[in-house]
Amino acid sequence: MISRPLIAKGCRFLFTGTIGFVTDAGALWLGTTKFQLDPYTARLISFTFALTVTWFLNRHFTFKTSTGNSKRQFGNYAVVQITSFGLNYIIYSGLVWIDFASPLKALAISAIISMIYSFTAMNLWVFRPNQS
Repeated sequence: MISRPLIAKGCRFLFTGTIGFVTDAGALWLGTTKFQLDPYTARLISFTFALTVTWFLNRHFTFKTSTGNSKRQFGNYAVVQITSFGLNYIIYSGLVWIDFASPLKALAISAIISMIYSFTAMNLWVFRPNQS
């Protein structure tokens, strides 16, 4: 059975992820429509914005670990997010390349898949309780 604290943390993670997704999608939309960037370059830029927003929210709201070694924690967070982004970007690029989905639909599909990996890694490694 899943504990109530884990469910609550999962709900906060989904909320933070939603904000990150809106940030990501908004920057992707701006990049592709207003700045005429190709969808791959625009996606790299949008990821950078989303990473910054979600780092702050995950640290202070989702996992509530504003104490401890923030540099090490950020390094671990970056590793998880970069590997998650690799998974996300491979799925996104594949869906766009085979013309299965528009860039925004491909973003949604890839985000859901990589979200499961991210939550697990952050909960068990990056923001685990009692880190020194």
